[in-house]
Amino acid sequence: MSDKKPSLGDFHFRNVAASYEPNLALLMPDQPFCGVALQSQYLYGGLTSESGVTYVLERKFIGPMSGGNYVLTNRSGTMDLAPESGRTAKGELVRKFEPDKRHWASKGMLHDSAELPIDLTITDDVLTWSEGDALDLSGTRPAYGVQFYAPMRDEPLAYASQPYWVTGTILGEKCEGPLFFDHLYFRHGVEWKEYRWYTDLQVSWNVFANKFEDGSVEWGHIVRGRQDWSVGAVMANDEELAMCTDVRGDFTLDDEGYVAEADYDCGPAGTWTFTGDPTQTLAGFNNARWGGYRAQGGTTRRKGDDRAIVGGWTWLECFADRITSEGLLRQP
Repeated sequence: MSDKKPSLGDFHFRNVAASYEPNLALLMPDQPFCGVALQSQYLYGGLTSESGVTYVLERKFIGPMSGGNYVLTNRSGTMDLAPESGRTAKGELVRKFEPDKRHWASKGMLHDSAELPIDLTITDDVLTWSEGDALDLSGTRPAYGVQFYAPMRDEPLAYASQPYWVTGTILGEKCEGPLFFDHLYFRHGVEWKEYRWYTDLQVSWNVFANKFEDGSVEWGHIVRGRQDWSVGAVMANDEELAMCTDVRGDFTLDDEGYVAEADYDCGPAGTWTFTGDPTQTLAGFNNARWGGYRAQGGTTRRKGDDRAIVGGWTWLECFADRITSEGLLRQP
């Protein structure tokens, strides 16, 4: 039994979770969500080209600032950072935020003549995104969003995420796949990689989307963490498949600490299985982070669902040492 005494406002990092109908008017950056201020927004995803190559994109916004766009591809057989990443727009971007629309654009004078301009517009239902010769994408939202919230007195966390399914070109190749637009709320003045949720609590975070032959899309976030932090929020278009805050399951790691396979048991809703793709270990992305962080791509699907998947992708990030220390390694 732990000697730690309970404290008022300490809920052991347990979440509540639900779906939501996207309404950007309720996610204005200057307005709190569950009493917590917005700290960052993320746009990221994985698309597949007609030739079978995977392209991964990730752009983070903190206020009007962005560090650029990570563009990774496994066209060489391993997931490498594309040279075009270094030419994407960085620093302060021009923002025009309206209740029903978000728009980011480059400033009138780019920092460097070789820098690629950005023109990104997101509404509740449509996303268009271009960055010079690096990418040109557009698509619509196929499902409701998912949200979760942990009401900790000193270390709260609130999260809202909504998907888009896009087509277009990346590095000149036609491609298709999911993008995710996330709003992250936590204690003001702390960067995410300084916050306890990253430095100690997060074990594994899985974001996935699959499109089936009938055009339907299944997607969600499945998180495992320390203490009581876990959430399995999975949607089938606008129908909730799982809203679980007690996810169980185990992991198999490869020799480099990446997840080869994982099961996420979401109780009566079922179990989702992640299978890693050895060509999608995001080394170029991981090298920009610390603390044993690993991100990778693969596929996630519910056990017993044998429908043919015509497109999809999973972003999984984990800390292999925490998987081991929490006793989550699959036993032979």
